[in-house]
Amino acid sequence: MKKKHDQKEFDQVLDDFFRTYQDRGMKKWQGFMLSDYTSTVSKIDKKRAQVYEKKQSMSQEAISELLLSAYANHHPVSVQLKVIDNEDDFLPNLVGLVQGYQADHIVISDTWVELENINHVELC
Repeated sequence: MKKKHDQKEFDQVLDDFFRTYQDRGMKKWQGFMLSDYTSTVSKIDKKRAQVYEKKQSMSQEAISELLLSAYANHHPVSVQLKVIDNEDDFLPNLVGLVQGYQADHIVISDTWVELENINHVELC
């Protein structure tokens, strides 16, 4: 009989606890999430603040010769495209190995690029 009484007492304590318990909810995670959010926003801001200057335009012949040489000798290249974003800034350079070459296209790091869209090429 004593065992049954202990169970009732335990149930009563448990009921009282949950009746008055207030979960802090997301407050307990707020500091952790805030630091992750802040670091992510900081990285995004740095990336947005980076401005890519227009490099000297190259002729199609010079671009083709440099890309063919890089392809034949397995040299990585840095390619600036003529494409600009909606704020009239150049996109980041496409960097990688020339994986394929056709008359009017190249493949750099699994990205197909039309030769006429290339502004400047450099060997890395």
